[in-house]
Amino acid sequence: MPKVEVKERSAKEWFLGSYDYGYLCKPAWPFGKQSKREPPQFFEVNAWLGILTATIMGLQHALSMIGGLISPATLVGQLAFNDPTLTRQEALDIQQYLISASLIICGITTMIQVKSIPLPFSRQWGAGVLSVMGVSFTTVSIATTVVTTMMKEGQSFSDAYGKLIGTVALCGLVPVIISFMPHRVIKRVFPPIVCGITIMLIGIYLAGKGMANWGGGAFCGDNYKGLDGKPLGACTFFNTTTSSYQNATSCYTPKVFPVKCSGNGDVLLPFGSPEYVGLGFSVFAMLIIIELFGSPFLRNISVIIALLFGYMLAGVTSHDGKDYVTSSQIDAAPAITFLWTTTFPLKIYGPAVLPLVIIYCITSIETVGDVTATEEASFIATLGPKHEKRIRGALLNDGLSSIFSGLATSLPLTTFAQNNGVIALTAVASRQAGYACAAWLFLFGIIGKFGAFITTIPNCVLGGMTTFLFANVIASGIKIIANEHLNRRNRFIMACSLGLGIGVTIYPQWANTALWPCTDCSSGVKSLRDAIILILSSGLTLGAITACILNLLLPAERALLVPEPSMVKQASLAAEPTVRYKTDSGNIVDSSDGHHVDTTKAFDSDDSHSGAQAPGVEVMGKETA
Repeated sequence: MPKVEVKERSAKEWFLGSYDYGYLCKPAWPFGKQSKREPPQFFEVNAWLGILTATIMGLQHALSMIGGLISPATLVGQLAFNDPTLTRQEALDIQQYLISASLIICGITTMIQVKSIPLPFSRQWGAGVLSVMGVSFTTVSIATTVVTTMMKEGQSFSDAYGKLIGTVALCGLVPVIISFMPHRVIKRVFPPIVCGITIMLIGIYLAGKGMANWGGGAFCGDNYKGLDGKPLGACTFFNTTTSSYQNATSCYTPKVFPVKCSGNGDVLLPFGSPEYVGLGFSVFAMLIIIELFGSPFLRNISVIIALLFGYMLAGVTSHDGKDYVTSSQIDAAPAITFLWTTTFPLKIYGPAVLPLVIIYCITSIETVGDVTATEEASFIATLGPKHEKRIRGALLNDGLSSIFSGLATSLPLTTFAQNNGVIALTAVASRQAGYACAAWLFLFGIIGKFGAFITTIPNCVLGGMTTFLFANVIASGIKIIANEHLNRRNRFIMACSLGLGIGVTIYPQWANTALWPCTDCSSGVKSLRDAIILILSSGLTLGAITACILNLLLPAERALLVPEPSMVKQASLAAEPTVRYKTDSGNIVDSSDGHHVDTTKAFDSDDSHSGAQAPGVEVMGKETA
């Protein structure tokens, strides 16, 4: 057996590698003729980075996604403040724990995703590329709706959240099953038009939550006109219908009490106060400045830098002697924490099963796209057996990670797409950066002070950041839809799905007030009624189901192809225009005579060659995965 030559590395290569730090840290000037920059040296999937380089690249990936990781746990944890059985400190402790737990779980599952564990029958657990795991935005709307519904029925936050994560763990079997299904079956039920609509509805719902926090907080935003007064006891009132005085067991003061927003340190102001709006806008402004002038490193972590900038402004300012940032929560937090230091009673909530099954199907389609995008950014094959093996491994990891996440008191996980931009900007696709990213996330999670620090960020500052993040979700959905041909069929699906989805997102009470009274229902009928009302009152679920059903019912249409005006010969402009369409075999046919049309000159080709090296990019090493 021939000996394998192992290249000996110097101490410098072991520690620093050969990365161009000048490219990474040099700021950009966006104006002028010389604004374009040369591409960096490219490091492929199994390339050696060096200890310091891998640590820095891993930190960059972790910081680029940490804003998205903490947002779902923060939003769901805010519901604990609506539980009358909990003190404010107890609610803060629960929110802090949920943030720490999500970071720990994401660190563990990201390590598996990047490493990929070999399994029998030519399968693997994990994608085996620089692909990271994060808490899914998709489940936030369902999670908040489910927990809020149960709390309105008189259950505590702990009981409601325990039922949610128990159902999450059960439904985590869906991606596991999908990982064994043929890819064409998945694409038939959930094509890009359905996924794009669903992702748009997710972003629309979440952007509203971000704006609510930006204005000061979700609760004061929902009740900005004031709350009903406290009962005054028995009283007498004049009935204008009978023109007589009547006795009532209790009366209420008028609805005139203003609700001031908590969650912004010791400052209590009405919703939408200029102080809140200004602090949130500082985050938005810093995002724009970094995008204009920042180096690749700064642009990759622009979200966390902008968040820290807004946090700094809030920390050095005050209102009437009261601080926006207080340190009491950080002081009281433990130095080290871990999973299951706070537990919830695990149960199954039947009405949430169908919505979560739909959500898991959608996130599975997203995973296919995210892993493919990572492959493209890493310049490895996006077709063939290796690609299929990576996709199935990522789907299996999605399911098993979500089961583990539910049992470990956190929300469902999915493959994140945020790090693809980091790969593209830094030209580093090495898995060593992924290992370091997983280690950073795990470290952030076990440091209890870090989770406490997140809970001290004022709502208005956090809202400025999350509004931007959630708007990116909308943009992702639009991009998916834009890549599809918007014929009449697809426009009809969009109109019906978005009409119902956006409408219900704005007015969810249309379904949960008087649509289906159920006062004397049996337990079985009530469970069915609760499940249907939950679907009808969730714009995301209703829109996704509508899109799926219409996609299966409506027959497909051939895509019309209209050449660019600049491509059309001048002599043909005076002729009668014809319509060209694409046949099932991919040929383009002229409707006037049915002849095949040569489009090699009329249309530019967008075909990308899988695994091809980008022009001007030097590739280090070869793929062995």
